[in-house]
Amino acid sequence: MKNVNSILSLTLLLVGLFSCQSVLEETPVGLATADSYYATPGGLEDGLKAVYTPLRRFYGREEAFFLTVTGTDMFTNGFGGVTNYPDINNYSANFLGSNAFVRAVWDNFYVGINQANAVINRAPGVAGVTEANRTRIIGEARFLRALYYFHLVQQFGDVHFSLEETIGVQTTAKKTPAKTIYEQGIVPDLQYAIEHLPAKAAAYGRITKPASEALLARVQLTLGNWAEAERLASQVTKAYDFQMIKPYASLWDINNDANAEVVWSVQYTADPLTNGAGNESHLFFLFDYTQNPTIIRDLPNGRAYQRFMPTNYLIKLFDPSKDSRWEGSFKTVWFANNRGTINGKTVMPGDTAIKIVPYSVPDAAQTTAPYWYIDFKDTWVGASTITNNEIGGGQRRRFPVIKKYIDPLRTSINATDGRRDFIVIRLAEMYLIAGEAAWRQNKLTEAAAYFNVVRTRAALAGKEKEMQITTSDLSLDFVLDERGRELAGEMHRWYDLKRTGQLLARVKKYNLDAAPNIKEMHLVRPIPQTQIDRVTNPGEFTQNPGY
Repeated sequence: MKNVNSILSLTLLLVGLFSCQSVLEETPVGLATADSYYATPGGLEDGLKAVYTPLRRFYGREEAFFLTVTGTDMFTNGFGGVTNYPDINNYSANFLGSNAFVRAVWDNFYVGINQANAVINRAPGVAGVTEANRTRIIGEARFLRALYYFHLVQQFGDVHFSLEETIGVQTTAKKTPAKTIYEQGIVPDLQYAIEHLPAKAAAYGRITKPASEALLARVQLTLGNWAEAERLASQVTKAYDFQMIKPYASLWDINNDANAEVVWSVQYTADPLTNGAGNESHLFFLFDYTQNPTIIRDLPNGRAYQRFMPTNYLIKLFDPSKDSRWEGSFKTVWFANNRGTINGKTVMPGDTAIKIVPYSVPDAAQTTAPYWYIDFKDTWVGASTITNNEIGGGQRRRFPVIKKYIDPLRTSINATDGRRDFIVIRLAEMYLIAGEAAWRQNKLTEAAAYFNVVRTRAALAGKEKEMQITTSDLSLDFVLDERGRELAGEMHRWYDLKRTGQLLARVKKYNLDAAPNIKEMHLVRPIPQTQIDRVTNPGEFTQNPGY
């Protein structure tokens, strides 16, 4: 599972585009320089490993979740989101280039891009490397460069674009149109990776041909190239041995995170020496269950940062009577691990302590239950007047918990360095991409068939027929709803709403925290102010409009 755990954060004597600090010039006696170290086969491989490093600074990190999950129709701020960094979800006037999260994402990806450029451009001159290994190394680096640029253009729009390694201090930058970056960078990089990478990597976690096809399918869907998106996504579903895992909940078994549905994932590990900050995803979707008098913090239930809370739209999106993805995606029941009293009744360890349901429950049932019985009356989950017995109660502290990231194998109850791999691409998404792309081409029968593969897996036993759709069910709302049900919390939603032109409309309709503030300008994020301040040509490299 963890063969890429030795990914290195090499300290390079390269000062890139986005650093203008003074450089200490010295003769590196006894120290490896980039020129000498990367000139060896082993050094080139280590350089490639460093291109992977930014993945761990995005997937599973707080800043990335804020920029992909909140500020959408599906998630708003929980208690921890309100008290920490509320501006991104709310699109408030304080969401500016000074925001630490946009700066972290920007800087991280440009570090990765420059490292990729170094490997790609130096690899042809390294002696002692077989041609097969050389093209593999370049292919992996080009995939990662494409991925990093893909995130940047989706988040920021027109950005600085370079395919050359920056050595020394560069103090100017220019905005390249996103269209050019797709045409000259992202798409050809992924086409090269498809042509030169193996169908199965020698080390789990490395980039492969199907991962490259899958990412290019996602890119082509974003660009509106429907036929090519369908072709690529369908290829991934048919040409390899990936399988839809049943039941849906087993996808998120931490002991099975290298399962057959994973097309590509970012690797984490139980070894603290190589795990670094780890996968922190387990922190952000939890609510503070320790407010309950019969539960104290433990490993299975996690450490709750309470950042992200489901909106009413997300709660109502599922039909729990036939769709297993409600129970498969959300934790709704907690058990006591400490003796206590609820509603005047003694509760012992092992008894139910909290039960959350997506429907209304009579007050009498709630006040007499020997547990917290938290219901859903479709009052806005963030309303200040909501009661403690409703979802969103306790000042946004009580809500169904996305359990895709819960990590009971951490080293201690307060540990933040999770060890779960982060699934970036999985097979179900390929069926959803193929289905949407077919629908866009008016191939309705084929589109329904693609979606029904996903819905059949999601069906509760005996409910498979009820879960099937027909061509008359297809619409843009259906596409977004189905992607929401399948991919909730998996860092897709902001991108989905933006590429379909639905970000403003759906946020205004379903996210009442963000609705008053979101504007056309919010289709891109602010350029980090540190970047604006660093360039000597600020008249050419300007802030995005409105910020």
